Amino acid sequence: MKNMQTKLDLTGLCCSVPQMLVYSKLKKMNRGDILEIIVEKGSSQEADVVRVLNYFGCSSERTERGEVSIYIIRR
Repeated sequence: MKNMQTKLDLTGLCCSVPQMLVYSKLKKMNRGDILEIIVEKGSSQEADVVRVLNYFGCSSERTERGEVSIYIIRR
């Protein structure tokens, strides 16, 4: 089975939409898959995404690029 790499750009989204999109992607990930999540740095959106990552027990790498934070999650 081929591993998947997916990019999820959540900039500009609000409310529970980012949480639900991340939750959905994480549930579908298989071992070896990679998910790149882009969020607005320091926003409530970023805090929501971090909560979902913690819920799933995911480890992630975080980098900053301009006004966004980028999270790389590997299953």
